Amino acid sequence: MSDSAVLQVLIGLALVFAVFSVAVSRVNEAVLGFFNYRGRQLEAELRRLASEVVRPRTPPASPDGAAPARDVTAELLDGPLRALRAGGRAAVPAVAAMPPAHGWLGAVRRARGLRLPTYVSSTAFARAVLELVEPPARALLHRASPAELAGAFPSDVTDEQRTAYAAAYRAAYDNLTPATAQALSAAMPASSESGRAVTTAIVALLAQSPDTAVLPLGAEIARLPDSPLKTALTATAARAGADRDKLVAELAQWYDAAMDRLSGWYKRRIGKFLLVYAIALTVAFNLDAIGLTRALWQDSALRAVAVSSAETRVQTSTPAGGDGSSGEGAAETAVSAVRDIGALQLPFGWTHADTVTDPRAVPDDAGDWALKALGWLVAAAALTVGAPFWFDLLGRLVNMRSAGPKPKPAAE
Repeated sequence: MSDSAVLQVLIGLALVFAVFSVAVSRVNEAVLGFFNYRGRQLEAELRRLASEVVRPRTPPASPDGAAPARDVTAELLDGPLRALRAGGRAAVPAVAAMPPAHGWLGAVRRARGLRLPTYVSSTAFARAVLELVEPPARALLHRASPAELAGAFPSDVTDEQRTAYAAAYRAAYDNLTPATAQALSAAMPASSESGRAVTTAIVALLAQSPDTAVLPLGAEIARLPDSPLKTALTATAARAGADRDKLVAELAQWYDAAMDRLSGWYKRRIGKFLLVYAIALTVAFNLDAIGLTRALWQDSALRAVAVSSAETRVQTSTPAGGDGSSGEGAAETAVSAVRDIGALQLPFGWTHADTVTDPRAVPDDAGDWALKALGWLVAAAALTVGAPFWFDLLGRLVNMRSAGPKPKPAAE
């Protein structure tokens, strides 16, 4: 056999593995989406970071039994992160009303009912935590700081007015009450329209609950349950001070580092799932890597069909990765990927062939069954590598074949 025949065999195998890998990936996405696996794992990691001890279907209680312990994860998912769950819907059930459930089936039903998010970016998490521990009035107070309003003050504002406002701001920052907010608003120069709008909004927010104390950020953090989140937030707030942007950035970095642990564990777990799906598809479609290699090697017409199909797919197809889709959308893409397998005009599947060299034939004895099982395992292992790898390799092989052999040097 020529080198071109070897290349054609490799192209045929890469084509089959690429298409089957897409199917494995899509089936995995459909299963993960249906059972909301990512959402359940993300919630579990958020609870680990917040260190809440929440027993299934049992509201958490404080050590003395006087009042329920604070469920920070539920507050985040029901509050600042609620939009990630709603997905355009007007209302979603409250996480606080549905504690973690007993058993796997109960956990799946709960996750699907709550529409738990599958991903929370580090910046979204950091801003959500700050929104949770920092009341709206205090968050708005940052916009009224002298540094923020330095450019907004008109030129007619005197140095005495600036000094008086800075003193009023410091008093409000140290102890934000309706009285200090009113004093801050009174100290705001009348000619600063944007500044007066901010201070007026602060006064209005405090007027809605005049008996509720607005604690400094450090005091609000101290009210959190002891947890990795509380420790990180305390240290970050001490370094950032009143710089809210720095606080968000450092908290986001901490969240990314914490999520690296979940990412590594998740990839290992998903790798096991992919192997199971790969084995199931290879057996169901009788994808025998050894038999397919032998068939391609012996049949030039079959190699030509494989190369033609590969060239078409390289021009029109892109590798499919996990897109996080769920529900009917993921199921439809999985069905479509399996249908693509059937479109390949290559020898896989089951048939009562007359010749034992046909990889689709049912084995006659134990030795043939053992060889076929080995072919299945080789194929399943290849599918777990992933569609991007096989599509990239397929493109390289097709381009290599299209380039052809180097021309011979001209005779001197």
